[in-house]
Amino acid sequence: MSRKPTMLRKMLSVVLMLSVAGFYTLGTTSVLAQSAQKVAGEVSVVGSATINGTTAISGATVFSDTTIKTARNGAVTVNLGKLGRVELAAESEMVLRFADGAIGGKLTGGRAVVSAPAGVAVSVATSDGVAASEGKQAVALTVDVSCGNTRVASTKSDAKLTSGSKVEHIAAGQEVAVGTQASQAPRCTRLLTSSIASPMSGGAIAALIIAGVGASIAGIIAATQSDNVTPTSIVVSGFRP
Repeated sequence: MSRKPTMLRKMLSVVLMLSVAGFYTLGTTSVLAQSAQKVAGEVSVVGSATINGTTAISGATVFSDTTIKTARNGAVTVNLGKLGRVELAAESEMVLRFADGAIGGKLTGGRAVVSAPAGVAVSVATSDGVAASEGKQAVALTVDVSCGNTRVASTKSDAKLTSGSKVEHIAAGQEVAVGTQASQAPRCTRLLTSSIASPMSGGAIAALIIAGVGASIAGIIAATQSDNVTPTSIVVSGFRP
C-alpha cells in the first residue's frame, strides 16, 4: 500500500518540473523575440539602393552589420524605433551597426546623418577617425567623406571626432574636419547648411508651383503699372543652428 503514494508523489513531481520548464522556455523565447525586434530597423528607399548587394525596397527589415549603398539618384532612411534613425545621401555606402543603447557603423562613402534620442550613444567610423556622441542628450550627427576627408557636424548636443591621438570636440552647431583635403573640396558646402537630398512630397511641389504662379502674376502686374522698375535687394538671413 505504501508504494502507491510514493509513485503518485514522483509522478506529480515530474509533471510539476515539466510545467515549470515549459513556462521558463516560453518566457525565454518571448524575451529573445522582443530583443530581436528592438535591434531591427525598417528601410525607406528613394531612388536606387542596395542592401548587402541586393536591390533595396521600402519596408525591408535590416539588422546590425548590414551594408547599405545608394546610387546617384538614391537615398535611404533606416528607422530604428526608439534607437533613432540613420539617413544616407546619394552615392553613399555604410555598414550599419546597432544594439540596445547604441547606433552607428562605418561610413566608406558619401554622407550619413545619424539621429538618436537621449540615452543612445552614436559612433560612426571613417578611414580618418571616429565621430561619436556619448548619448547624454539627443543628437543629430552628420558625417561626410565625399570631399576626400572626414567632416563632422553636430546639432542638438556636443560630440567629438577622434583621429589617432587627436581629439576634436564639436560643439552643437559647429563643424570639424580631419584628414587630407581632396581637390574637389572647394565645391563642398557646409554640412550645417546642407541636408540629404530627397524628392519633395506632392504638397511641397504644389506649394512651389502656387508660389511661382503668384510671383509671375505679381511681376506682370508690376510691369504693367510702371515702366521704370528698380531692382529690389534680396536679404538672406544668416544661418543659426
